[in-house]
Amino acid sequence: MEIKVKKLGIIGCGAIGSDIAEAVDKGNINVLLYACFDIDRKKYDALAAKLKNVKPVFLEAEELMKNCDLVVECAHKDAVNGIFKMAIRHNRDIMFLSAGGVLENTDLIEEARKKKINVFVPSGAVVGIDGLDAAKYSGLRKVTLITRKPPKAFKGVKSLIDKGINVDEIKTETTVYDGNARDAVKDFPQNINIAATLSLAGVGAEQTHVKIIIDPFISNNIHEIIVEGDFGRFRAITENLPSPNNPKTSYLTSLSAIVLIKKIVEPIHIGT
Repeated sequence: MEIKVKKLGIIGCGAIGSDIAEAVDKGNINVLLYACFDIDRKKYDALAAKLKNVKPVFLEAEELMKNCDLVVECAHKDAVNGIFKMAIRHNRDIMFLSAGGVLENTDLIEEARKKKINVFVPSGAVVGIDGLDAAKYSGLRKVTLITRKPPKAFKGVKSLIDKGINVDEIKTETTVYDGNARDAVKDFPQNINIAATLSLAGVGAEQTHVKIIIDPFISNNIHEIIVEGDFGRFRAITENLPSPNNPKTSYLTSLSAIVLIKKIVEPIHIGT
């Protein structure tokens, strides 16, 4: 796979988009950050003010897609469909941070494949995706995700509000979801993006089992993956610190995106 990236574009100037832009600004990613876009222009302005060495222009999403070789989506899963179609229309390689949106648009993956467009999804807030990918090659049978987060990570989650669950009143470890990945992503779009990543890499959304626990006794986000197949069984546990800019996002998510971009623009592959 040969990918030549001269110009990088970022759609979404929130916590993850800002982390990526700052990594480029510090010289940690050898690429030109050409343009950024956010539906909230103030987020772009705030990001641009932080940058000392690069000055990405503000372009609307369609213009950004036309002018960049690799576009990184850091917006929201509901924006994925439109961004994906733009990438296909302009034959651009695309990286999605909103794996839940990709899961809802798997038909577009095949369309992108036919046009030889590269579609990337970082490993996000968990480790073990490489092992899952290897296990999938032969006899992958069961994938389980158990996620524990503190109450503040679930502030404003509509599915909990609709059920009359006040996260501020939770005083003991409480399971708020136990089911498949597809419904988990639907009910917790900003909290369980990794369930979509596991589904895409593994046995699919219907067969991936997800359990979500609110735990008032922890401050970190904890994700446990259990994978079973012909190879045997493995468990991978990740204890993440929340992003300094967004408690609903694990900091490792930003780091996984930064490293994947580095691998694309500075090709060296170790164990991947």
